[in-house]
Amino acid sequence: MAIFTRINGDAYGVVNVDAGRYPSGNTYPINTGIAAPLVAYKVTLAAGTPSGAYGNLAAELTTGGAVETMLRYIEGNATILAYQVDAGTSGAAQLSVLVERSGWASDTALQTFIGTGAGQFTPAIGGNIGATGNIWVSSNSITVSSAGGLKLA
Repeated sequence: MAIFTRINGDAYGVVNVDAGRYPSGNTYPINTGIAAPLVAYKVTLAAGTPSGAYGNLAAELTTGGAVETMLRYIEGNATILAYQVDAGTSGAAQLSVLVERSGWASDTALQTFIGTGAGQFTPAIGGNIGATGNIWVSSNSITVSSAGGLKLA
């Protein structure tokens, strides 16, 4: 059996490709095949928003639906690689998005941008972006976080 002994290198992120070299991989996605830093955003819509309960987020995968609308806002400053929708019909709904080359200054900046609807809605009041049901989005009814990194459970 052949044995390979590494003589240099490590399992840290690649210089000039990943977001930097971290002392551990804790909460930082390290990419091995994508030549850009990765960020995983979790967009959570609160149940019972100020303007009323939201509808089924999974039903909003249609053209012009809430999922497409939120993805358009996110891709204004990032390249979307993948996303996942959790319907959340009895609790908070969630849109998980994996992006590369994110230009969003912070999670709060993205949260405000989605909440204001690119200038269409005021942040506190928000608006209904749903195509098949009510999906009320405002800065008070959503939370954006990239702190958890890339989780599969």
